[in-house]
Parts: sequence; structure tokens; C-alpha cells
Amino acid sequence: MGMTRHLSDTRNAEGRVRFLIEGGRVLLLAEGQGWTHQSTHTTLERAGLYLALLPQLSQSLYESAMNELEQTVTRG
Repeated sequence: MGMTRHLSDTRNAEGRVRFLIEGGRVLLLAEGQGWTHQSTHTTLERAGLYLALLPQLSQSLYESAMNELEQTVTRG
């Protein structure tokens, strides 16, 4: 089992979104009032696209999560 690296963890009143790297793959974890989502993706871009398509996810949480992720990736 490889190490899991947390890329970002975004929370607001509507829920929480986390991006993690595990064994070279991107793990997307999202949750909100009455729903949870977990999926694995080959790239960060694919995970971000998938996040955009989650019907339960609010626009503000999506934007916050993507901004935080971008800052994390930019910082290296």
C-alpha cells in the first residue's frame, strides 16, 4: 500500500471536497448534506471534470475546491 498524499481539503457550509493522490491515482472525495461521493481518476484534470458534473455539489463549493486545488498545485 502506497502513501496517500492530501492535495486539498475544502469545506464550507454546503459540504466538503478532498483531492488525494494514492498510488499514482487521484482520489476524489466529496460530501454534503445527505450525500457522499468517492471516485478514482487517472489525472487531476479528470477528477476536476468529474467534480463539476456532480449534481449535488453547489457551485460555490466547486469553485472553492478548484481554487484551493489550483493554489496547492501551483505551490508544488
